[in-house]
Amino acid sequence: DVIGIEEVIMIGYGTQRKVTVTGSVVSTAGDDIVKTQTPDVLNSMVGQLPGVIINSRTGEPGKEDPSIYIRGLGTTGSTEPLVIIDGVEREGLGQINPNDIDQISVLKDASAAIYGARAANGVILVNTKRGKTGKPTFNFSYNQGFSQPTRTPIMADAYTWAMVYNEIEINEGRAPVYSESDLQKYLEGTDPDYQSTDWYDVMTRTAPQHRLNLSVSGGDEVLNYYLSLGELSQQGSINHGSTNIQRYNIRSNVSAKVARWLTVNFDLAGRLDDNHYPGNPDTRGVYSHIYLYHPDWTLFWPGTEYKRPLRDNQNIINWVSDDGGYQDEKFRGLQSNLNFTLDIPWIEGLSAKAGIYYDVGYNFIKTWDLPTYVYYDNGDGTYSEGLSGEGAALADLGQEFNQSHRVTFNSQIVYDRSFGDHNIGAMAGYEQMEYHYNFMTAFRSDYLSTALPQLFAGSSQKDKQSNDGSASSISRVNYFGRVTYDYARKYMAQAIFRYDGSPNFPENKRWGFFPGISVGWRISEEAFMDNLNFLDNLKIRASYGEMGNDAVDAFQYLTAYEYGNNYVIGGADVIGLIQSGVPNPNITWEVAKTTNVGFDATLWQGLLGMEFDYFMSHRSNILTKRTVVIPDYTGLVLPDENIGEVENKGLELQLTHRNSVGNLRYSLFGNFSFARNKVIFADEAPAAEEYQMATGHPIGSALYYQAIGIYSDQEDVESHATLAGARPGDIKFEDVNQDGVINSFDRVRMDLTETPEIVYGFGGSLEFSGFDMSILFQGQDNAQVYLGGYFPIMSYSLGNFTVWRAEDRWSPDNTDGTQPRGSVETRNNNSNMESTHWRMDAGFLRLKNLEIGYTLPMNFSNRIGIQKLRFYASGYNLLILFDSMKEIGFDPETNDYWYYPQQRVFNLGINLTF
Repeated sequence: DVIGIEEVIMIGYGTQRKVTVTGSVVSTAGDDIVKTQTPDVLNSMVGQLPGVIINSRTGEPGKEDPSIYIRGLGTTGSTEPLVIIDGVEREGLGQINPNDIDQISVLKDASAAIYGARAANGVILVNTKRGKTGKPTFNFSYNQGFSQPTRTPIMADAYTWAMVYNEIEINEGRAPVYSESDLQKYLEGTDPDYQSTDWYDVMTRTAPQHRLNLSVSGGDEVLNYYLSLGELSQQGSINHGSTNIQRYNIRSNVSAKVARWLTVNFDLAGRLDDNHYPGNPDTRGVYSHIYLYHPDWTLFWPGTEYKRPLRDNQNIINWVSDDGGYQDEKFRGLQSNLNFTLDIPWIEGLSAKAGIYYDVGYNFIKTWDLPTYVYYDNGDGTYSEGLSGEGAALADLGQEFNQSHRVTFNSQIVYDRSFGDHNIGAMAGYEQMEYHYNFMTAFRSDYLSTALPQLFAGSSQKDKQSNDGSASSISRVNYFGRVTYDYARKYMAQAIFRYDGSPNFPENKRWGFFPGISVGWRISEEAFMDNLNFLDNLKIRASYGEMGNDAVDAFQYLTAYEYGNNYVIGGADVIGLIQSGVPNPNITWEVAKTTNVGFDATLWQGLLGMEFDYFMSHRSNILTKRTVVIPDYTGLVLPDENIGEVENKGLELQLTHRNSVGNLRYSLFGNFSFARNKVIFADEAPAAEEYQMATGHPIGSALYYQAIGIYSDQEDVESHATLAGARPGDIKFEDVNQDGVINSFDRVRMDLTETPEIVYGFGGSLEFSGFDMSILFQGQDNAQVYLGGYFPIMSYSLGNFTVWRAEDRWSPDNTDGTQPRGSVETRNNNSNMESTHWRMDAGFLRLKNLEIGYTLPMNFSNRIGIQKLRFYASGYNLLILFDSMKEIGFDPETNDYWYYPQQRVFNLGINLTF
């Protein structure tokens, strides 16, 4: 138990005892996943798996869609890892009912090579729960949560905004707009005509959400079953908003031993989503208005409930509520497995497996846009309803429907047998997959009545309606295998391969061979280690593998054509065919050659556990264009070619500690990951300066002017190299090449990107006399985000700005300010140039999850006829402990200044087993 001899984890197309695993495989149990109460399963994995980088850029219900990278970035192409759910590739990992998950494993090195042309970005394996022999066990859980933004931008109040308005006018030679009396009234805030509105406070709220789950499992020697029903409800955190997310998950996993030598598994998993959004689902647009709304505006005319025309003569309530219409998204999906395992009775250790998997999904989106109304001031104390400044005078309707189905078949021959201390395993398999997708859309406008949102009721005029549709198909075939050997669980070796066929490439480039090999040595089992009594287990391992990435647009090897109004015949546009793009007959997949060395150790009877890995991956054949041969300015376009190269290196460390002291049981853990990539070749055109080249720098590195301060006065401007038109109060840039002029040649390449090079997590759990607690901290470092664009602008003509931006701005009375001046022309001067002044440190440490629970004593539970009853309270995204964006009011995980804030969630829950 101490060293996990019998612990079993998932590997590609099978399982393996952890003690004999020779690759870099990390796993977490479903019980750990459900401790983090969040609607998206990916967010529940954050901080628990070394080498796995997950960033949630938004907290919008139903659209979280976190980014996930395994061991950082290794390519300029697609970075999506392959997700395998219950044995085959499937979508919807984030939408699985977390209570159904038994285990999640991540293959990070050559262990992923068994998935061949899809494995270069790593592989995530998910197994759902199955029944166990025993009487039926019912589990019921319910948690009620309340979500709110982790942070919202801290915007200037009306007094500060009016002061800046005056300051800009005076600095540009105009008279101030607000008198000293006006400013004083804004400062005091007692006059109803001089109020200050905190728009983030007005437009955000605490929103309810809940999750319910009911499951039953059990079985006997013939039949085992696991059945579950889950429900999730979530509302948006925008005040006056109509967002409502409803999801239902149902699962049935059944195993039957129909004969002594034949086992059949039949699994079904269904998902039903009913999501409702306001008619304008552009939340970035919504938050841009919250950000830019003037602080002296109000939602309603004073003393009324009449919506005022604000920015663009629109009122934000029309955007976030159903006043401007709605969008309904309805998804229906079913995933099914039928598997057979045949134990060959006349050959010990030999078995055959076969399975067919059928998945189908239907998605229907209906967008009903209504004309929006506001009230205009008549000047005599009355208000008249009228159309807003945005939107049409009549309603319009758009409908989309898409459906997909995927059929996968695989079969395997498995041999697993021991001969004394010699343990041999072998597996060979075949798999094929077909995927079909259909899409249809229709639109009509100018509805004379808003009571009938159906297509037939819209305008029948040709220019008032449209429709479109498309279809696609893909199929794959592959062969795979694995051979394992270990001697007395001391010396271990494994070889895997996949012979993969991809439809994305020409016939002579369609097939590829992807091998992997790994070895391990449990040095702790050697006789010369016997005197080290504190050492329970020490395993050294190494691996090398080659994997592919074929996630590119299909048919690039063919000459393609597209429809369009390309010809004029008889004075009319005629639809015809025209060639689109240039074919590349030599296109093939990316290849990642990955080396990994590491060790696993357990000391002092489990008091300390340790896992360490160092990896290096070289990615070649990355699709990119030859910009040197044909520069962009020529207007000529060459096809993508397999010429790019990237190198990625890093290390991972995981530590654990478990112990018991009397009735107290506790555990501690920590993990740390570092990954840094470098572009080896990208065929980039020579830069003006050598230091501006992308080659040799990480993927996503970009050029910025190096900010070195703010020009304090005209003498300061004249004593430095400047951009044309620079004035006191503008950002001062470094003359990098020392030529006396600031221009594009002075931009320097910044290596840090929004993808962190360092991620880490630590926490623990304890149990004592029925009480339990778990805590998780999660953080990242070596990451920066660029928040340019509107964020640096401080101009009344565009809207409001942050306190951070205004607080220490340059002005004639504050010539040592650390922020540039305000200006109507801010977008046209160097304050808005892409400079390091607007690059923000995205490192942070977050209290990700905290849960405290109490389980009733067993003797009391038995008296009331139940097995277990537990109550708990938990929090998700509770605190951001260390970061550099607190004074701005931004969550450091964001990469945008107009963003739907990440959510902090408080939960109360109950778990009942009977």
